[in-house]
Amino acid sequence: MNESDIIRRYIKTDVYSLAAKEKWFEKYDKQWLIQQIQSRQKAELKLPSWYGNFNLLFPPPISVEQSSSELTADYKASLLKGDTLIDMTGGMGVDCAAFARRFRHVSFIEQQENLASLARHNFRELSIQNIDVISGNSVDILPDFPPVDVIFIDPARRKDSRKVFLLEDCQPNLLTLFPLLENHCRQLMVKLSPMFDISLLINTLHKITDIHVVAVHNEIKELLAIFDFQNSQPLKIHCVNISKNNVQKETFDYTQRDATAALTEKVEAYLYEPHPTLLKSGMMNAAAASLRLLKLHVNSHLYTSEKLFPQFFGRIFQVEDVFTLNKQSVRDNLHDLTSANITIRNFPMAETELRKRLKLADGGETTLFATTLNNNKHVLIKTKKVVRQI
Repeated sequence: MNESDIIRRYIKTDVYSLAAKEKWFEKYDKQWLIQQIQSRQKAELKLPSWYGNFNLLFPPPISVEQSSSELTADYKASLLKGDTLIDMTGGMGVDCAAFARRFRHVSFIEQQENLASLARHNFRELSIQNIDVISGNSVDILPDFPPVDVIFIDPARRKDSRKVFLLEDCQPNLLTLFPLLENHCRQLMVKLSPMFDISLLINTLHKITDIHVVAVHNEIKELLAIFDFQNSQPLKIHCVNISKNNVQKETFDYTQRDATAALTEKVEAYLYEPHPTLLKSGMMNAAAASLRLLKLHVNSHLYTSEKLFPQFFGRIFQVEDVFTLNKQSVRDNLHDLTSANITIRNFPMAETELRKRLKLADGGETTLFATTLNNNKHVLIKTKKVVRQI
């Protein structure tokens, strides 16, 4: 039994139980085998084709956690065009493998030699022949490169073991690096944390043409900024949700961020909850205003209409009842319920406290929205059916 056979055999096994074994395939490096098993376990959902390829070698689990998923890597690659690309922060190489399918030549730069070595092996096993793997500091290496069509950079967002959210705290520092990047490519893509402030990014750096807020199965994973150093274009904001076989996208002009939706004190037949990417991008009012939806409160970010608009980018619910927390109202409207999903939006009570007060378990087909209306009245909105869910 070789190393690949061992990894395949124990791929579903708890790694801590394996680590506790005193005698376990002594002829091989036990720590290395456990790393391979643990890293693959973390990659099963985000890197399914890599997970199932036992010829590939995996870096430590932290590198797998920080890597792009195959879905987001493919999406990033679809946004870029050209013959030559430099990936300045190669890492595990998932993004680079996707770029290589669309570019004639890709340069992968990684300052950690062990990651560069693993990537070199994996690209070979994946039959990718147009990637040049370079080990070293990309900031030092880039000045010796001729200009390329595209540069991709995913700055490290940790400093002294803590997460950072400012450009100047990332490594490499984009603020000091930006003039060099501008002189070495036509187009630049920067991957940032989903927590990053979009307005701050726009006000700090120039020539941004597109910002993509990217979610996978409704969970925001990446914030992508694309710069075009040759063409001046109005800034576009893209709200994206990726699933296994589908990419849903809403695109807005950045100027639409100032859109307002008409306010109402009445909850009508349908309730609309914006997709997380709309909320992150600040485009929820623009999306609602385009359909003439009414907003329940300036701070609630919930919308309503009498007519159904199934194209809304988010979740749509059919409203059954609207009532207050008055004991009699609660009794009248929830007497037949033992469980419900609860969503809090601009409401002076946490979900756990409200659930305890209503004596409802989690789950079921009913969703209760606890929110505040435009007249500052606190209400519960009982919805009986999800009309559409992205």
